[in-house]
Amino acid sequence: MGKKIKTIGEALRDIRKIKGMTQNDIVTKKLTRSSIAKIETNKVNPSYATITTFANQLGVSLDEVLYFQNNYSVSEKERLIYEFRNLRISSYENPITNLIKKMDVYLNEQYDIQIAELKAVLEASWIFTRTDDINQSRKKVIFIWERLEKQDEWFYFDILLLSNIIYVFESDILIDISKKIMKEIEKFTYTVSSRQLKMSLVLNLGLFLKFANKMDLAIEFIEMGIDLAKQNEDLVIEYLAYYRKAEYLLYKGYYEEANKIYNKSVEFYKFIENEIMLNDITKDWLNYRMKLELD
Repeated sequence: MGKKIKTIGEALRDIRKIKGMTQNDIVTKKLTRSSIAKIETNKVNPSYATITTFANQLGVSLDEVLYFQNNYSVSEKERLIYEFRNLRISSYENPITNLIKKMDVYLNEQYDIQIAELKAVLEASWIFTRTDDINQSRKKVIFIWERLEKQDEWFYFDILLLSNIIYVFESDILIDISKKIMKEIEKFTYTVSSRQLKMSLVLNLGLFLKFANKMDLAIEFIEMGIDLAKQNEDLVIEYLAYYRKAEYLLYKGYYEEANKIYNKSVEFYKFIENEIMLNDITKDWLNYRMKLELD
């Protein structure tokens, strides 16, 4: 048996005690001593504004309160969304298929539109990984765009989806749409990891411009990916972005510099023993050299 989930009032009370604070210590004009006592003993159901004020007086975020309330655990749905957000890039096969299986299990027990949409994104990425067929990938996720294009504005989850399905757009409007998504991400700068969202977007954009035979346009976004990865201190993504730059240099005919950067990426993934990333870039490198008729 797991630990009993606390009420929000019990969670706030326990945090207050852990911090060594009395009820009088957190009283404000909007939060009286009487209301604090009623909240902590479950005699009232506090509003969102009251819970936020209570948390602020305790010096913790609302997210921390909810996490503490749930015994430092998250729901299965939240765990699946977390795993999706932290996939290193949208085109790796093994992590994708593993997460698809987990989502299938979840959806067999209960239908959830958000998990269903994330699963469609992963399935489209898996198709793209195996076939390079953008049209088949687009068919898997076009229903998501049909929903989002009707909205006047996009929320965080919407942007997460869009960052990973930019190939639904024709190549002639791809960059303009992506720039619009970048602006939307700015709305969430102080609430979520906007750099991570941007990083995913620009690297996906660079990848799909490559497959749309618009490599000359891709380098701007590859360089942005390198810069964002550095800001995020994410070496795995940084060296992936370097690899994408090596592909660009190969395309431009700067063979010596391209091979130097490619080998640098290979050595990094060997050093950290990341076999998935290593296999992915070595396979892509051979395929791209063949496409450019260099081998």
